[in-house]
Amino acid sequence: MTSRPGWAVKPLRQLTTRELAEALEYLERNRPDDDVLGRALAGEFARRTAAEYHRAADRVRPGPDA
Repeated sequence: MTSRPGWAVKPLRQLTTRELAEALEYLERNRPDDDVLGRALAGEFARRTAAEYHRAADRVRPGPDA
């Protein structure tokens, strides 16, 4: 019996960015016709990576006195 990946039993909001990427790769390989799940995973992945990008940009943005 094949065991499920750890991300397969977590709610979407609890997945890490890495787990979201793994789930998207799995879905593309094994269930490419599952549009609803694919959109949910892709949307959450986009939201998370955009938030991480903006947090990183805020850390390196010079202040008004620069």
